[in-house]
Amino acid sequence: MVKILYCSKDQLYPRFGCAFPAKQVAYVRDDLPGCAKKFVAAHELYHLGDQAKWWVWREIKANMAAAFKHPVGFTLCTLMSLAPYRLWYYWNRISGKAE
Repeated sequence: MVKILYCSKDQLYPRFGCAFPAKQVAYVRDDLPGCAKKFVAAHELYHLGDQAKWWVWREIKANMAAAFKHPVGFTLCTLMSLAPYRLWYYWNRISGKAE
């Protein structure tokens, strides 16, 4: 059984959401605007069934799948991701300093 759990910003920061395929659980920040929350939920649900190994490819596929379902939420999350704390998070992921 797949679960989506909504959590506070403090619990997921700097992420908007995360997924644990082995447990079939996805977490989404509850402070996000409604359309962004729907996009993030669809994004994380995609991760639960994805078998790809390279994290960049997983993110591309999850973003595309969720963007087709929730284009406004995708656009809003893209704009929200320009915040310095999010850019720093991405920098750390790309440079290998974070998961």
